[in-house]
Amino acid sequence: MLPRSTRREFLARVGATAAGAALWPRPLSAGGDEAGKPKARVAIARDDALTTGRVAEHADLVRKLLDASMQKLTGAPNAATAWRQFFGKKDRVGIKVNTLGLSTQPAVVDAIVAGLGAAGVPAENITIWDRFDVELAAAGFNLNKSRSGVQCRGTDAERIGGGYQGDIESNGHIGSCFSRIVADDVNALICVPVLKDHNLAGVSLGMKNFYGAIHNPNKYHDHNCDPYVSDVVSHRFIGPKWRLTVCDATRGQYHAGPGRHAGFAWPFGGLIVSDDIVAADAVGAELLDEKRRVEGLESLAAEKRPPKHIATAGARGLGVADLSRIERIEV
Repeated sequence: MLPRSTRREFLARVGATAAGAALWPRPLSAGGDEAGKPKARVAIARDDALTTGRVAEHADLVRKLLDASMQKLTGAPNAATAWRQFFGKKDRVGIKVNTLGLSTQPAVVDAIVAGLGAAGVPAENITIWDRFDVELAAAGFNLNKSRSGVQCRGTDAERIGGGYQGDIESNGHIGSCFSRIVADDVNALICVPVLKDHNLAGVSLGMKNFYGAIHNPNKYHDHNCDPYVSDVVSHRFIGPKWRLTVCDATRGQYHAGPGRHAGFAWPFGGLIVSDDIVAADAVGAELLDEKRRVEGLESLAAEKRPPKHIATAGARGLGVADLSRIERIEV
């Protein structure tokens, strides 16, 4: 049950949320609808070839789909120009992958790294990260803690608990120590979640992926993880730095997540790309619910695990959650 708030605590939260909304970067791809409200854009790129074999065998195709998605989002004449609209040579970019259960595919991250290179971001300024070294290695990522080349390491690369800040940061209903990677090392973030189900939050997509940035995510799963997900991603270490979501939908899972369950695997064969963190999740959640209906399963809401955190994030002004105001771009 959510803690009862004092009037002072309530006003502090409202003030923090308003300040966060004011500083939140407006998506570059946002247009406007007939009412003048911002309209988000989400690119969905699919190719049947990606549903066969190993994703690593289709690395060139993955990069083509990602570059095409970036061009569609921005209207840029070529991929390099599209990437440069989001990133520059002085950026220090953190690529947050997901290595719990069905993991982010390294081939998808390689395509992102190539795009950042086209934008002029030095390899040494790019960090691929998640919670633990062991999880990254198990997912097929090559660890690199040297000062040359693309970095790849877990928050707890040296010892358990050692990679988090010592001070607790409060935001809304959370009080957590954040990864030093997201707090100190990077000024721009790309989120690379997997298109998958979650047994409590309904879905585990871009916003939920940043539970991997705090030391105590186990505390924030009541009430379908709501409003805790929004509290995490609206924090100053994450929200203002978030530039792009590239959801790895090459392989998805439509039930029994977040742990891997082969019986509910879904070879979607694509990517979901947006610079609106909420819209990307809203579209991903709808795709998962559509797949569940096709497979004869109840909706997430009927199973009493609706992805409420997406609507909450939209209501807070963190992005667009209303599907009627999201333009889907097929690639």
